Amino acid sequence: RALPGRQQAPSQHAHRKFPTTMAPVAAPLKRSRAVLPLAFLGASAVLALRTLRPGLLFASPEAAASRRNVLLSGALAAAAVAAAPAAPVVAAEFPLLGKVRGPFEVDPKEAIIVGDINSADSKAAKAMINQYLNRVEEARAALDKDEQADITTLLKPLAISEIRQATNSINNLMDDASAAGVQRLQRLMIQEWYLIEDDIPFPLSKKGAVMSRGSERLKRCKGHLEGYAKASKELLEFVP
Repeated sequence: RALPGRQQAPSQHAHRKFPTTMAPVAAPLKRSRAVLPLAFLGASAVLALRTLRPGLLFASPEAAASRRNVLLSGALAAAAVAAAPAAPVVAAEFPLLGKVRGPFEVDPKEAIIVGDINSADSKAAKAMINQYLNRVEEARAALDKDEQADITTLLKPLAISEIRQATNSINNLMDDASAAGVQRLQRLMIQEWYLIEDDIPFPLSKKGAVMSRGSERLKRCKGHLEGYAKASKELLEFVP
């Protein structure tokens, strides 16, 4: 029992309370501990920027221009290679072996004819191929005499259809191995005729006026005519 005039001592099980003045002190300490690493990183970055050479961080205008020139020249070279016409594929030649034929090239002298070469269909097909060959050679001769000669009379609406039908008749006379050689020449003839139809007509201006044939167009026309004549003559060797 407490004595009068004296304050009773707190019990050992009473909860202790911290002074309220410590709470405002703890918050600044926490903020200072969070700011210190950021300040250290900032100081390190500033020191690094001062010690490094400017050229390592920022490219000079001269260096940037040189890199642009290199990239531009590379792009132009790639575009030129892509736009260049593909070189014609020719059979390889080896020493002492001569010309090695491709997988679809067949020597007409080695062709095996299994059909009737004297049939009416075979003779008509051969005559049709000779007819187009003669017309192509006449057009080629006309261009040699006059570079601006009008050879559009060579073109016919059903020319490719007639060429395909005639060469199919020759193909049907051959065995399988020989037919592969005829089909190869047939593809070459039809491809050249497509190109002939594109380049033989005179060029037109934007207003539709007929213009003269340029040197490059003339070169292409002669090349297509020669290519067709060469393939046609080789195909005719299969049916002498």
